[in-house]
Parts: sequence; structure tokens; C-alpha cells
Amino acid sequence: MIQAILFDIEGTMINLDTAKFIQNYLGILAPRFAHLLSPDKFTKHLLKSIETIQKEPKPEQTVVQTLLDDLAKATGQSVQVLKPIFEEFYVSDFPALRCLVQANPQGVKAVEYAIQQGFLTAVLSNPLIPLIAIKEQIRWAGLTPEHFKVIATPDNCHYCKPHPGFFKEVANNLGVRPQNCLIVTKQINDLICRELGMKTFIVDGIDLEVQTDYSGSLDDLYRLISQGSL
Repeated sequence: MIQAILFDIEGTMINLDTAKFIQNYLGILAPRFAHLLSPDKFTKHLLKSIETIQKEPKPEQTVVQTLLDDLAKATGQSVQVLKPIFEEFYVSDFPALRCLVQANPQGVKAVEYAIQQGFLTAVLSNPLIPLIAIKEQIRWAGLTPEHFKVIATPDNCHYCKPHPGFFKEVANNLGVRPQNCLIVTKQINDLICRELGMKTFIVDGIDLEVQTDYSGSLDDLYRLISQGSL
């Protein structure tokens, strides 16, 4: 029995060109560190650190601790120097990326109806940006952070996608068993959650040859909820 519906944001609740978004994101972020190292070197180190924490998580540390520690070693700068620069970027610059995304209007209807029907809801985006930025993305989708009981962030997660530990941790934070969760996403890598017994709904994935429990538009998800088919 499904008790919780977990929504990815990027590509699911908001539509965007991922490559263009990342290019602009790094194009704004990297210059903030220019007094420490060149934008090209910073970008290289950041992407390498992200790859490291995805492949080699440290369960005793949160994602943000592991990321900052790895980046500090790579750049030769202290966490105390790096962290405030990131924080200022997400407050001052990150909201400008709003122009690169479009809300999926079907998403608001699906989330609000799921809540009305008694489902727990959570944000299941990869926890690589802080809560303030994830809240910004939620607002870009036409929703509010209050729509969700749990929001996966670098501060409350110890794993990143596609590690199964990430999905298990979000379910634990919701207080439900993985088998009682439905993941709504457009990211094929998220299907690893099926190893935990989670159900999956692939958005706009009807033509994809993947093993999933459901697929279709967010309007189709709305209909599944309204029919009591979950």
C-alpha cells in the first residue's frame, strides 16, 4: 500500500534544458571563487568532488560535509573559507536561474491532490544544493516548501543518487517503509530504488524500454490517485 509519494523536481516538476542550466549555474558560481583559483580550475574540482561523493559516500558524514571536505582538499582552501562563498551565491545569485526553467502546471495539481488524499509527500531531488536553493526550485514549480513533509538536502542526507541508501534515507525520514513509497521522476537512474521495493512512476516515459510500475504524464498520476489505483 502506497503511503508516500516522493517527487523529483528537475525535469519532473519543472522543465529545463539540463546542460544549459548547469552551464549557467557554473558560469555564475565559479567566478565567486576567482580570488582563490581560476573559474576553470574551480569548476573542474567541484565536478570531481561531486563525482567522488556520489561514488564514495561516507555514511558517518552528511553530503555537505563530505563535499566541502573533498573540495577543500582539492583546492587547498579551508571549509571555513569555501562555505560562506557558497552561501552567498545561493542567496544572491541562484534565484536568477529562474529564467531557464518552466513550471509543469500538472505538477501542482498532482501534489495538492496527493496531499488531499492523505499521502505523505517529499522532494526527492539529488541533494547537491542546499535547502535554500531547493526551496527556490520548489517555488519555481508553483509550489511551496510547506507542501512537503520531507525535503532531501545535503544537510539531512548521507548519500546521493543513485545510491540506494539515499532512497532508503528519505523513506526513513518520512517514517515509512521503502515498499510503501512511490517515486515520481523523469530520471531513469532513479529506478535503482526498485531494489528497495519502491514503486516508480516515470514521467513522460511511455516509450522508454525500462522496468517501471507506472508511466505517463502528471495528469495520468492524478488519475491514478483519484481512482484509488495506487
